[in-house]
Amino acid sequence: MKTIIKKNTWSHFALHGWGNGYVLIPKGHPAHGKDYDDLMIDVHGGLTFACPAKEWRDQEDLTEDEKECWVVGFDTAHWGDDLRGWPKSRVISETKRLAEQLTLMQ
Repeated sequence: MKTIIKKNTWSHFALHGWGNGYVLIPKGHPAHGKDYDDLMIDVHGGLTFACPAKEWRDQEDLTEDEKECWVVGFDTAHWGDDLRGWPKSRVISETKRLAEQLTLMQ
């Protein structure tokens, strides 16, 4: 499964980690089309995002096949998150961990 990370650029005033992590879930996977609250995934702060890839605001770099996927993700904008605790390297690791959990669901 493809993983994508996006840097937090929406707030320069609030404390938050480096960014958010997302995974593209292909059609046919048991998690495709499910709301993030319906998935039993252990990720920082819980899943906070799910939508069809073709409706995702960050879909511009996706291929046509990837736009048929479902996107789920987490953020690092929870109370206590900051750049020291959630640098880019940790967001990458947590996103890979999210993808591994989804892979095990197949």
